[in-house]
Amino acid sequence: MKNTIVKFLFIAKLIFVLFLFLSTSPLTAQNFNCLDCHENVIANSVHEKIIGCEDCHTDVKNEEHIDKGAKKVNCSVCHEEYAESMKNDIHRRLKTVKNAPTCTTCHDTHKIISAEKVSDKSKQYCGKCHADMSTTLASTYHVKRTSSNVCFECHEQKDIKPHLSQSVHKNLECADCHNYIAKNLNEHPQNVKVTQKADCYLCHGQIAKEHKESIHGIALSEGIDEAAKCWDCHGSHEILPVNNPKSSVYPVNIASTCAKCHDNPKLVRKYNLPIKNPGIQYENSVHGKLVAEGKIAATCTTCHGVHDIKNRIQPGSKISSFNIPATCSQCHQNIVNDYEQSIHWIRAKQGIREAPVCNDCHTEHSIQAVNIVNKKIEEKKLQEKTCVICHEDPRMTVRFGTEGGVVKSYQDSYHGLAVMRGDKDAAMCVDCHSVHKILPKWNPESTVNERNVTKTCQKCHPKATETFAKSYSHKAITQKAQKIEDIVSTIYFWLIISVIGAMFLHNILIYIHEVRRKKKRLEGEIVIPRFTKNEVIQHFILLTSFILLAITGFALKFQNSWWAELLKSLGLTETIRQNVHRTAAVILISLGLYHILYLIFTPRGREILKSLIPKFSDVIDARDNLLYYLHLKKERPNFDNYDYTEKAEYWALIWGTVVMGTTGLFLWFPTLVGSWAPTWLIRVSEIIHFYEAILATLAIVVWHWFFVIFQPSEYPMSLVWINGKMELHHYRHHHEKHFRRIVLEWKEFLAGVRKENQLSNSTKLFAKTLKENKIEPDEVINKELEKDPALREWLENKLKINDEKVLNK
Repeated sequence: MKNTIVKFLFIAKLIFVLFLFLSTSPLTAQNFNCLDCHENVIANSVHEKIIGCEDCHTDVKNEEHIDKGAKKVNCSVCHEEYAESMKNDIHRRLKTVKNAPTCTTCHDTHKIISAEKVSDKSKQYCGKCHADMSTTLASTYHVKRTSSNVCFECHEQKDIKPHLSQSVHKNLECADCHNYIAKNLNEHPQNVKVTQKADCYLCHGQIAKEHKESIHGIALSEGIDEAAKCWDCHGSHEILPVNNPKSSVYPVNIASTCAKCHDNPKLVRKYNLPIKNPGIQYENSVHGKLVAEGKIAATCTTCHGVHDIKNRIQPGSKISSFNIPATCSQCHQNIVNDYEQSIHWIRAKQGIREAPVCNDCHTEHSIQAVNIVNKKIEEKKLQEKTCVICHEDPRMTVRFGTEGGVVKSYQDSYHGLAVMRGDKDAAMCVDCHSVHKILPKWNPESTVNERNVTKTCQKCHPKATETFAKSYSHKAITQKAQKIEDIVSTIYFWLIISVIGAMFLHNILIYIHEVRRKKKRLEGEIVIPRFTKNEVIQHFILLTSFILLAITGFALKFQNSWWAELLKSLGLTETIRQNVHRTAAVILISLGLYHILYLIFTPRGREILKSLIPKFSDVIDARDNLLYYLHLKKERPNFDNYDYTEKAEYWALIWGTVVMGTTGLFLWFPTLVGSWAPTWLIRVSEIIHFYEAILATLAIVVWHWFFVIFQPSEYPMSLVWINGKMELHHYRHHHEKHFRRIVLEWKEFLAGVRKENQLSNSTKLFAKTLKENKIEPDEVINKELEKDPALREWLENKLKINDEKVLNK
C-alpha cells in the first residue's frame, strides 16, 4: 500500500513538472539546443521522455555556463520524499556528510535506470563503493527507518543504552543492525532465525565472506545455531574496538571468549568437539601466561585465524598438518627454518600421517616453554611424551621397515638410565640428534653422521675421540661387533642360570635337611597340640587356595611381568587362568562357610571363637611387648591361647575373605549384579578386589610369614601347620597364660574340685594327646612346677591351698 502511494505521488509530480514546462513563456526558456554541444546523455534513461535538460539544470539559461559551469542539480525538487529519507541514513550517521553518498553516487547522473528494472540492487548501487559486497540488502534503501523508540517499547532502555553508548555502533539505530526484524515487526519476536537477528554482513562484506567459508559459517548454514556468530565473539550492544583492552576479542580476553563455547561441556559433548577445555589449557600454557602478562604472544586467532577459522581438513586451514609450520613461523621463523630441513617435515610433506609437525611434539593449547631455568626437566618431558612414544611403537617399525628397539637400547644405556634417574647432565635424544633439524644418520648434515658424531659427543665430552664416538650408538657399529655382543650376552645368560641355579639347589638341600632335623628333634620332646587334624586340613586348604588366587589374580593385572610371561610359557592361558582362579575362589568361600559352622556347632570351635574375641588386655599386651623389644621393659607379657598378633591376623583373614568373596562374585556375574545394583558398584568392586588382594598378600608375606618362617626362633619354619603340634617349652614361651589355665583346670580336676565335663576342650585335648604318646599329663605338669617356682606360686595362689599332698597327687 505504501509503495502504491509513493508511485502515485511521483506520477503526480511529473505531471505538474510537465505542465510547468508546457506553460512556460518562450522568454524564460533556454534559447539554445543542448544537443548542439552535448550528446543525448539521457537517452534510454528513465528521464528521457519525461523531462529535458533544463528541468534539472534550471540555472543554465544561455551559453555563459560554458565558462562559469553549471550548478549542482537538486534532485529533491522532484524526489523530495527520497531526499528526506537520506538525511538520517546510515552513511551520514557513521561518516561525515562530505563523504556520504549522494543521488548520483548510486543512480549516476544521466543514465538513470528505473530501480524496478534493477534485479541486483546491492551490486548495482552499493557495489560501486562496496566492491566486496557479499550479501543483498535486507530492505529497500529509501524506506523510512523504524525508530529505536519503537524497539524500546518492549526492550528496556536501561538494558541496552548504557552498553550501546560505549559501542562502536553508538550512532546506529536499532533498525540499522536489526534490519530484518524492523522490516518484519509483525512476526517479531517469533519466526526469527538466529542468522536474521542482526545483519552485520551489510557493512562488513569481506569479513562476511571469510566467515561464511569458515567452520562457524558453514555450521550456521547447516542450521547449527550454536555456531559462533559475530555477536558471540564481539558482543552484541557493547561492541568495542578490537584494540580496546575491554574488548572481548582483545588478545588478553580472546581465550576466555573462545572458551565460552569450546570449554562448555554440553557443546563439547553435543558436537563431538575433539579437544576438551582448550581455553583452560591455553591459560596454563606459555603463550597464555605471556599474554596475561601483557606481552606479545600467540592467541587463539594467531593460530586459528580471525574470521576464516577452519578445521584441519578444510582447504586453507591454518592448523592442518601441512600449514602448521607456516602458522608457527609467524613467531618462530628461525626454528621453522630448521624444522623444514628435517626428516620429519620431509615425511610430512610426503603425506606420512605419523610424521610429527610442531604440535605433535609441543602440543597445541597446553604448550610449555622449553627455554627456561629447568630446561632439562622440560626436555625430559618432551622426550618421554614424544620421541619415546613414536620410536618405540612396533606398528611404525613394521609399517616403515625401520629398526626396532632403538628406545630400549637407549634406556638401557648409561645416558638413558641416568636421565630416568633425574641426572640433568646426561644426554637425551635432542642432545645427539638435534632439536628441530633432525636428520637420518646417512645424511651428511646429520649430527649423528659418522663425519659429525665425534663433534656431537665433544659437546659433553671435550676429549672424545672418534673411537669413543662410534662405540656409543643404538646398535653395534658393525656386524662383527654385534656378533661379539651377542656371544658375550649368551655366555652370561647361561652363566647366571647355571651359577644361581646351582646356588638355589644347594640351599634348598640345606633347608630341607634343617626341616627334617627339626622334625626329628621334636620326636624326642614333649609336644602339646596346637591344632587338631581338622584345623590343619582347613589351614592347608586355605594356604593352597590363597596362593592359587594370588598367582592367577595378579597374572591378569600384571600380564607383562616376567613371572606372568613364564606362566604363559608353561601353558597358563587366559582360559586356564580364569578356571583356576574361580575354582580356587569357590574352594576358599566353601572353606569359609564350613569354618563358620565349625565355630558354631563344635565345642572346640566355640572355645576357639571365644579365645579369638579381641579384648582390651590385647592392647596392654601389645604395648608391653613393644616396650620389651625396645628394652624399656624387662619381661615379656604372658599371652593367652592367641596373642594380639594372631587375633589381628585372624580377623583380617575373615574380613578379607568376605570382601574378596563378595566383590569376586560381583565381577564373576556382572550382568546379574547390574540388574539391581547402582552403576558404580561393578567398577568399585573391581578396585576393592585389586587393592584388597595386594593388602592381603603383603599381610601374609610381611606379617604371617615372619612369625612362622623368618622369626629366628622358628627357623627354618614352624611345623605346626604340618602336624598341629608345638614343643612344650616353645608353647610356654608364647602362650604361658593359656598353659597356666590348663594346669589349673587339671589340678582342680585331680583334686575333685572340677568335674571332667567342666574341663575346657584345650585341657581335654592336652591330656588326650599326652596319653596317646604314653605320657601322663600330671607328670608333665609336676615337672614344670618343679622347674618353675613362679608357676608353682601362681598355682598355689589360685587353688588357695598349701597342702603338698594335693599338689603332688
